[in-house]
Amino acid sequence: MHKTANFHEGELQAQAMAHESDVAARNGSNVTDHIIRPALPFVRQQKMAYAASVDAVGRVWASVLIGEPGFLEPSEDAGALTIHLDKVVRQLHDPLWDNIEQDGRIGLLLLELQTRKRLKINGQAQRESERLVIQITESVPVCPRYIQRRIIDLLASSDTQMPAGIKQGLMLEPEHLKLLHSIDTFFLATVHKTHGADVTHRGGPPGFVEVLADGRLRIPDYNGNGMFNSAGNVLVDPSAGLVFPDYAQRRMLQLTGRAEMLWDQPDPKGVTGGTGRFWQFQTSAWIQTQLPEQLHSEYVDASPFLPQGL
Repeated sequence: MHKTANFHEGELQAQAMAHESDVAARNGSNVTDHIIRPALPFVRQQKMAYAASVDAVGRVWASVLIGEPGFLEPSEDAGALTIHLDKVVRQLHDPLWDNIEQDGRIGLLLLELQTRKRLKINGQAQRESERLVIQITESVPVCPRYIQRRIIDLLASSDTQMPAGIKQGLMLEPEHLKLLHSIDTFFLATVHKTHGADVTHRGGPPGFVEVLADGRLRIPDYNGNGMFNSAGNVLVDPSAGLVFPDYAQRRMLQLTGRAEMLWDQPDPKGVTGGTGRFWQFQTSAWIQTQLPEQLHSEYVDASPFLPQGL
């Protein structure tokens, strides 16, 4: 039960544009259609996961899942993953819950901020009562670079719903600019019509997310594993979603819109770490909600791999 990455046309194009096709081929050998055995204890102990999903009109959303350890349960053959919804602290306004009822494509990223360990799991989801069962199509461990370490605790509580406060709109508001300027971690969701949904971590020093005068976001793209899953997806379908969790203030901002990668850009300050690549994102809608009160976080340190240009 093994699978080597079967790159689609957009990924192959992005790899060629970056001159990293050989790197992609090597790292693609780590992709499987199941959770590798050494990762199973890691999966079972997670309190958080990050998800990509697609709504009824094709918009892509990134979401944060929070639950007690055990809310993620691998199958005996490790080819499927069950999310126990009764163990998830759910934000009822999150688009994820409606999205998975009509489009089973889902991307998951399990990220343990304290240890910088992360595992990507993509597949097809089906709701079965209080369980969400994901048949895994791709799973791969991901390197620890660019992750800011935090200790995340979820205090015991019988409350399985997040605070109900919600704001939403179409254009970014002034209060969002302060949040975006201070953020050092966010998650990018993209999709491909046949290869499914995907979500990745993006980290940088505070200020690495730049809000341009017209409201577009501009974000440096650092050197990675060379597979260019996100960049390849947006070359085919620019629909994308971002989620910015503010762990300290217990809030999150979800954006949906269109993304593109800008290649071979001037970078006099070296903020891209030498890649000359920037993400550009145009927001079409946003949702701002609260994270649960039982979530506590403590910042530890920044990644030693961050470029020093900012």
